[in-house]
Amino acid sequence: MNRYDLQVHTDASPCSRASPEDIVEAAVDAELDGLAITNHDTLEGYDAVNALAPESLTVIPGVEVTTTQGHLLALDVTEVPPQADPLTVIHAIHEQEGLAILSHPFDKFREYYTDELDEIAAHIDGVEVLNSRCIVPHYNRNARSFAEQHDLSLTGGSDAHFPMEVGRAYTKCDGPVLDAIREDLTETGGRGGYLSGHIATKLNDALTCLNI
Repeated sequence: MNRYDLQVHTDASPCSRASPEDIVEAAVDAELDGLAITNHDTLEGYDAVNALAPESLTVIPGVEVTTTQGHLLALDVTEVPPQADPLTVIHAIHEQEGLAILSHPFDKFREYYTDELDEIAAHIDGVEVLNSRCIVPHYNRNARSFAEQHDLSLTGGSDAHFPMEVGRAYTKCDGPVLDAIREDLTETGGRGGYLSGHIATKLNDALTCLNI
């Protein structure tokens, strides 16, 4: 089966110091078939990674959008969706024929979803049910239960902010991953519970504030 890491950050996100070169090298080393570049509220970083990627590595343009509740992955988009309520963001993604995926939706150590869950489920394309930075296992389990309850596609992503994290969690499917998500033919693989990644990110944020 093909393996795609559907949440990867480059240094276009302030919380990451992973260069496009490092991301491509890490993805190739992890033997991924593809990855989505999902920097925070920007499409920056995608073009640089795509230009460096070998033909064997599919690179999907994406954004991790800040909503009024949790984060939301916009995959295969050409414009940055607005930072707004989840339903408005989902609509903006669908207007450009992209896919809208709930990102670590129930991780209480980060932004998470609490309201209008049934209505959101009726409009979303999938749920990230395996995020390698969810340090409490039941946060990922709750996401999977929600997806299965609402018959939504399952996705996995490392949420990488550093090269060594790329490929820790991923989406598995036969054929192109975007088609598989639309047809509800995906599964996930990899690991969660990655505490040291959060510590490294906090350290990076502190160094960024100090301009180091």
